[in-house]
Amino acid sequence: MKRNLLNCLEKRDLLNQSAVSLEMLKQWGEQFEENGMFHDAVDFYQKAHAKEALGRIFKAAAEDGDAFLFNKVSRILKVEPTEEEWIRLAERAKELGKMAFAMEGYRRAGREVMDDGQVAERDQ
Repeated sequence: MKRNLLNCLEKRDLLNQSAVSLEMLKQWGEQFEENGMFHDAVDFYQKAHAKEALGRIFKAAAEDGDAFLFNKVSRILKVEPTEEEWIRLAERAKELGKMAFAMEGYRRAGREVMDDGQVAERDQ
């Protein structure tokens, strides 16, 4: 249940303010995170330089098989996921029926999915 969250215009305005407290940004990030709105939470955590919170979302994205959120947070944290991490994410996404995320995870791991659904290493 979403409670008292910012709408997209309020969110944009707050994130574009130059004089906003880090604590307020973290609190909004937590509100969005608690409501499962991780992409929105990341925007606030990034501006607040909240690395611990971003690390939490990085792990949640892997567990949820969300390749795009995983990639976004890895760039913010300046970490390069390993081939093994991408494969784990892809397998999890596949289990959850998130085939677009699975395909992206395999692609980032240097694999390709064949027409029959089998995964193979890409030719170099």
